[in-house]
Amino acid sequence: MDTLSGNTLIQLLSNLSQKNILVVGDLMLDQYIWGNVERISPEGPIPVLKVENEEFRLGGAANVTVNIKHLNCSVYPVGLVGEDHSGDKLLEILADLNISIEGVVRDKSFQTIVKQRAIASQQQLLRIDYESTLTPDHLLQKSLRKRIEKLMPDMHAIVLSDYAKGVLGQGLIATVIKLAHERNIPVICDPKGVDFSIYRGVTSIKPNRLETEQSTGIALNSKEAVLKAAASLKKTCNSVFVAVSLDKDGILYYKDDQEYSFLPSNVPEVFDVVGAGDTLISTLSVLLANEVPPLQSTYIANIAAGLETSHLGVVPVPWPEIINHIAGDSLSRKITTANKLVADLITGNGNSLIFTNGYFDNISAGHLRFLQEIEKLPGSLVVAINSDSCIKRQKGALPLLKEMDRARLLASIENVQYVIIFEDDDASDLILQLKPQIVVKGEQFKDHRIPEQTSIQKVGASIEYIPHFAWESSSDN
Repeated sequence: MDTLSGNTLIQLLSNLSQKNILVVGDLMLDQYIWGNVERISPEGPIPVLKVENEEFRLGGAANVTVNIKHLNCSVYPVGLVGEDHSGDKLLEILADLNISIEGVVRDKSFQTIVKQRAIASQQQLLRIDYESTLTPDHLLQKSLRKRIEKLMPDMHAIVLSDYAKGVLGQGLIATVIKLAHERNIPVICDPKGVDFSIYRGVTSIKPNRLETEQSTGIALNSKEAVLKAAASLKKTCNSVFVAVSLDKDGILYYKDDQEYSFLPSNVPEVFDVVGAGDTLISTLSVLLANEVPPLQSTYIANIAAGLETSHLGVVPVPWPEIINHIAGDSLSRKITTANKLVADLITGNGNSLIFTNGYFDNISAGHLRFLQEIEKLPGSLVVAINSDSCIKRQKGALPLLKEMDRARLLASIENVQYVIIFEDDDASDLILQLKPQIVVKGEQFKDHRIPEQTSIQKVGASIEYIPHFAWESSSDN
């Protein structure tokens, strides 16, 4: 079974349950000022933003909590906010979302971190940051540890969301990891800085490209370099696995030099990359809390991060959006070409390649019964369908359903792994190219010489005949 197939991933997601997740890190408030620019300021060559709307959202580690909340889990943020208006607003949003604030420490010496963004015509014009200049002292760190120790026993996963604003000091990080190890709770870290040894003992660490280069001193200019850097990170952090975000190039899942995978980005149009890292770490934590295997967890989290970039601003990505994308992407990936099948070494996965072909126009119960019978054979099924132009050439009229409609319908059938549209009058060349182990035909062809007979013999394939089922439209299976 393909562990990254759409059906497999959707099945994993359908079995998720509500978990408790602790998020320790730098809580922030994002302020969005929306408006229009119609003139340039007479005071200088800068645009004048006419404000139309103002919106507050949670950012940093607080944004991670929102993402987790929208993934149907209970989330408990631990961090600092000031005794100021921005701190009031941040806690108000958490309360409105029914997110616990028992882990949040307030202090008058700390300024709540605010990221203020001015936006016009879907473009960010300016960002203004308000940050505390004080590093949390011993008493504040002690208060944070007490919150963590109280909440820890009921947790299923922990996120360290480090934005280098002072909350996650080395001592607090070590305390979290130690307590988590005692309870066998996974710890997922979004790191900052250069010295990643402070995160030693985490289950997974998720740096981006720049953070990886700065920490390891290795320029990520090739796959070999990325693998070398990932191995270095894993050794430094003594983690179970590493997930290196490679922006447009996707993400590397790395367990060791024998088990790793470069997972493509595969995202819709990118509008705004802000918040993608928070979405990835949030989704990863929920999946690991549910004991989803690390590779599948990383793959799904990468999809979620990509979907986040298709939204303007920092917004959560819920399961339905992720599942819809996986389902649609699964169908798209099933519709392929012979060249791509060969290039991807599909037949090298240890399974037999099963091949059948036909018009599959006006798909009926007979077609479905035919394909269901093939499911009894061991192997990966490739269904090749004649193109619209080929059918018109052979029958004198276009098919009832267009070729892509027929392809999508077939791809939606679970035991159909691949669909190919071909132009030739028969599938002889396809069989020579794909070299299937089994070719399936309807039983009505059993005593007849089929057009692909020579090609089948040449590649050494066997022919399996499926009992004939009446259907409404013609097919050359």
